[in-house]
Amino acid sequence: MSLTVLIIGCFLQFMFAGFQMMFVIFSASGAVNTHTIKGFKLALLNSSIIILPLSSLITIVLLIVFYNSGSPYLSNWWHAMPVGLSILYLIYVTALTRGESTINTHISSNQETSDA
Repeated sequence: MSLTVLIIGCFLQFMFAGFQMMFVIFSASGAVNTHTIKGFKLALLNSSIIILPLSSLITIVLLIVFYNSGSPYLSNWWHAMPVGLSILYLIYVTALTRGESTINTHISSNQETSDA
């Protein structure tokens, strides 16, 4: 891997870390606002705000260390680790929000009480 490819890849990973943070913030807040999520599932959503961007930053550090040491482990495949974690997170949030939204229940119960 050349230095140019390393710099471009690290820059793109840094930008992807920002995307991951915003992706988790908006998707997790949407899931929590429309569904009842408690306990470990909520803790996992909250920790994903840090874990996903941190995976991109760890990838950047690993690639720089491998490049400086001339390691045989230096490869462009390291960039797939944060992308894979993002896909796993997307599958997890989709599975959490698969059921009926709890917001519909609250709206219909509020309308029934206001009609009475």
